[in-house]
Amino acid sequence: MDLKTQIITEYLTQGVGFRQLAQKYGISRTTICKWVAIHQGIHNLPPTEKQKKYSLSSMNSSPQKSSSQEQSIKELQQKIEALEKQLQWEKLRSEALNTMIDIAEKDLNIPIRKKPGAQQ
Repeated sequence: MDLKTQIITEYLTQGVGFRQLAQKYGISRTTICKWVAIHQGIHNLPPTEKQKKYSLSSMNSSPQKSSSQEQSIKELQQKIEALEKQLQWEKLRSEALNTMIDIAEKDLNIPIRKKPGAQQ
């Protein structure tokens, strides 16, 4: 068993905290936290009691964050809508330009588009 797996197993089975594991193995607490989160995500493991307790306490401690989060979500949604409109406009513009080139090539009988594999 490698060190990473041993640390993850120790956290999940014995309930040893991230700080204690960091001191014991000399690895950053945030690194261990990320390893555990990735391991739990890969194996679809539920959060431990410590993780549930921490997430609930952090959610209850800052009610202002939820309103600021809602505000940022609304701003992001508005930004997405604006970008979608801009994308739709650019698609129409591209289609119009391609149509103009097609008509010009047909009417003037001049190749405008660069052919693939053409030498410069």
